Amino acid sequence: QRVGGEPLREFRKFRHSEAMLSFNDAFDEKDMEEWQGRFEKLSLGAKKSGYYCELKIDGLAIELVYKNGVLDIGATRGDGITGEDVTQNLKTIEAAPLKLQVTNYKLPSTLVVRGEVFITRKEFARINREQEKAGLKIYANPRNLAAGSVRQLDPAITRSRKMDSYAYALKTDIGQITHEEEH
Repeated sequence: QRVGGEPLREFRKFRHSEAMLSFNDAFDEKDMEEWQGRFEKLSLGAKKSGYYCELKIDGLAIELVYKNGVLDIGATRGDGITGEDVTQNLKTIEAAPLKLQVTNYKLPSTLVVRGEVFITRKEFARINREQEKAGLKIYANPRNLAAGSVRQLDPAITRSRKMDSYAYALKTDIGQITHEEEH
C-alpha cells in the first residue's frame, strides 16, 4: 500500500551510512578547481582523470534503503550526515518502488538508492491553480514545494501533490556501484 495510517507527530532522525554530499555552484575555472579540492578531501580515492555528468534535477535529495528488495527506510539528505526518516511520505511517490523486482540477478541484502524527488512544472501549475481557486497563497517554486511536500507530517498531503523521483546513485552492502554499472 502506498499510504499508511495516521499523520506523524514528528520525524525521526536518520543517520546516513555514508555522507550525502550536495552540489555547489561553479561559474569559472577557479570555482571548479576549488570544488575539486574540497571533493578530494571529502571523497577518499576520488580520481582527477574525469567525472561523470548527469542531469541536475532541482528537487529534494533523498535516500531509499532497500532490505532484501523491500523499501525499509526513506530519508531526506538533511545536513548530509543526518536526515529525517520520511519513509511514510516517500511511499506515496509512485516512481519510488516499494519493492524491487529483478530477473537474472540476485539483489544484495542491502541496496541504497540516492536520488531526487521533485514536482514537474505541469503539476506545479496545477497545484497553484487549485491554491488560487481556493483563495490561498500560491507557491513560489517547484523545488521548495517538493521539499515542503516531503516534510508534511500527513502523507495524504504528500500524495495529493503527485511528486516524481529520479535515482542517480546506487550503493550496496558489498560496495559502491559505478555509474557505468548503474546504467
